[in-house]
Amino acid sequence: MAAARRREAARRNWPLHLYKNGAGYFYWRNPDTKENHGLGRDQSKAFAEARAANMAIEQMRGHTSLAQKIMEPEGKSLAEWATDYERIYEETRTKSPSSLKTMKAGVRAVRSAPFIDLHLKKITTAQVSKFIEEATSTRGASMAALMRKTLGDMFREAETKGLIDTGKNPVTVTRKPNIEVGRARLTLERFQAIYAAASEFDPWVARSMELAIVTAQRRDDVAKMKFANVQDGFLLVTQSKTGAKLRIPVSLRLDALGLTVDDVVKRCRDAVVSKSMLHHIRPNGKVRPGDAIGIDSITRGFMLARDKAEITWEEGKTPATFHEIRSLAARLYTEQYGAAFAQVILGHKTASMTEMYRDSRGAEWIEIKAS
Repeated sequence: MAAARRREAARRNWPLHLYKNGAGYFYWRNPDTKENHGLGRDQSKAFAEARAANMAIEQMRGHTSLAQKIMEPEGKSLAEWATDYERIYEETRTKSPSSLKTMKAGVRAVRSAPFIDLHLKKITTAQVSKFIEEATSTRGASMAALMRKTLGDMFREAETKGLIDTGKNPVTVTRKPNIEVGRARLTLERFQAIYAAASEFDPWVARSMELAIVTAQRRDDVAKMKFANVQDGFLLVTQSKTGAKLRIPVSLRLDALGLTVDDVVKRCRDAVVSKSMLHHIRPNGKVRPGDAIGIDSITRGFMLARDKAEITWEEGKTPATFHEIRSLAARLYTEQYGAAFAQVILGHKTASMTEMYRDSRGAEWIEIKAS
């Protein structure tokens, strides 16, 4: 690499990136963008402006000078806060294994930010916006959206701890990445085709689909359902993701399939003794009859039945996953009982549901009422 050109003796004490043209005007050149900024003829003013600009450039690059460290108010860098945030999240949030995994993936991505070593109060909306825009083009809209969501929540948590001023979250006004949904919708007809194909596999494959659609619950919660959860005519469900406690009447009927919750629970009972509604019926390696079916097995079972059904999906869309059963259940229950009922059985806490049940912070069961 060639050595840097030596400065003229008269300019050895000049700030970096400061120049003067033939007409006597000073200008500062941004070393990153190569853009020139005029500073007038006053040398002392030009020197001061250039030094301040150089310091700003170093700060944007993540370098903090000794002078800045001395003058900076006490606080945490984003890198330090990322570690604290993960611990606080694990200790205070209601979480499922999947939500915890997603959070950690988001924090890992945030750690790649060029401003990761800056103090929280020094990070600007412009820096965050540029980071998200670049992530959208290089890592895709879905990952960029996760990075924005994670970063936003990190700053909200920092706000509650007094690490940034109230209302100074730099992520709030940034634009959300435009995510085009690439997964095909699961219609009732497609569900029935996959359900028919499921009969060629172990019984729990069809039972998992039945439980998911009549209860409208997530895969994780369906996998955890036990016969002991049925008490006094209700199926008790504590949602892993939200902590919501639901009392679903076993008499609840989904007219589109002609099934009640009780019908499905009874179908889950067979000659194998098990606590779990979804269980293995034959030994396989370390698996014994009666052992609960894992969430990954539920996913694979659905995929096998889906592929067996040989459904034609829309061009450019990926085939529906097991999770789409919950969306289908929401639409079917909306048609049958109305949107408010569907929101309750899904366990969503929104303003429109206030009259139907109150937030008891997980202390009380929410009874599902079909009217």
